[in-house]
Amino acid sequence: MLFLIFWIILTVCSQHLQAEPVDSGKTKIFIDDTNFSLHFDNSPKRIISVSPSATEILGVIEADSMLVGVSLYSYYPPSIKDLPKVGSYVKPNIEQIISLNPDLVVMSYEGAPRSDVNHLRRLNLNVAVLRSENFSDIIKNINWLGEVLGHKKEAKEAAGNLESRYKQIRSLVQGMPKPRAFYSIALNPITSVGAKSFINSLIYDAGGINIAGDIDQAYPRLTIESVIAMSPDVMIFSSGMGNALDMENQLPFWKRWKSIPAVRDQRFVEVDHDLINRSGPRVVQALASIAQQLHPEKAEEIQRIMKNEKL
Repeated sequence: MLFLIFWIILTVCSQHLQAEPVDSGKTKIFIDDTNFSLHFDNSPKRIISVSPSATEILGVIEADSMLVGVSLYSYYPPSIKDLPKVGSYVKPNIEQIISLNPDLVVMSYEGAPRSDVNHLRRLNLNVAVLRSENFSDIIKNINWLGEVLGHKKEAKEAAGNLESRYKQIRSLVQGMPKPRAFYSIALNPITSVGAKSFINSLIYDAGGINIAGDIDQAYPRLTIESVIAMSPDVMIFSSGMGNALDMENQLPFWKRWKSIPAVRDQRFVEVDHDLINRSGPRVVQALASIAQQLHPEKAEEIQRIMKNEKL
C-alpha cells in the first residue's frame, strides 16, 4: 500500500513538472555586431536610437512610434522631431538615456564609445550596437531590427524595395569607365574618406574610384600635394552642413589648384549631407545622385529607376 501511494505521488509530480512552461522557451535572444546577446521576453516597446541611421530604419519599418528618445542629429522621419535628444552618436547622454527607461538602446558600431556601451549594459539595459560600413550592413540592420521589434513583414518590404533600386543603379554603371573621385570633408586639415568609411563603398557602387580608398582608415588626413598627385576627375562635397564644410565655402580653396583634373574641368558634385553621411535607408538617393554626376549619360535611366522610390 505504501509503495502504491508513493508511486501515485511520483506520477502526479512528474506530470506537473512536464507541464510547467520553461522560461527559456519564452525568451528570444538576438546577437548584435559586438557579439553581445540581447534577451527579450517580449518585443521592446520603448526604444532609444543613438544612431541617426537606425532612427531612419525605424521609420521605414513603421516602428518609429516606439521611439522615446533619439540622437541630436536624428531628423528623419518627421515624427521624431519633438522627441527628447540623448546626445550625439559619439557622445551619448547616459543619464538621460537611463531616465527614459528604454527596453532597447540602439547605438552605432562606428561611433559609440565602448565605455558608454559597457556602462549601460552593466545597468542591465539591452544595448544593440550595429555596424554600418557598407550597403549589406544596412539591409542586415533593417531585417535585424524588424525581427527584434516584431515588424518582420515591414522590414522585408523596406529592405526589398531598397535592395532592388540599389542593385539596379549599381549594375547600370559598373561596366562604365570609373572616374577618380575625391570626397572633401574638411580643409584644415584636408580630410577625406578611406577604406573603413561607408562613403568609400558608396562611391565604388556609384561607378567611381575613391582616390583615398586604399587608406585603411575611415577619415584619413591628406596633404594638398597628395591630392594633386592622385589627380581626381571629380570632387564630391556634402551640402546642408551650414558651415565651412559646405561646397560653397570649400571651392575658393580648391579652385586655386588648376592642375587637378576635377578643378580644371569644373566637375564638382554636391550631395545632401543627410543622405551621403548616413548609412541608412535613404542611401539609395545618395547613390543615385552620385551615379548621375559620375555618369551623366546614364542620368535618365537612373531617374526612371528612382521613380518608384518609396523612402
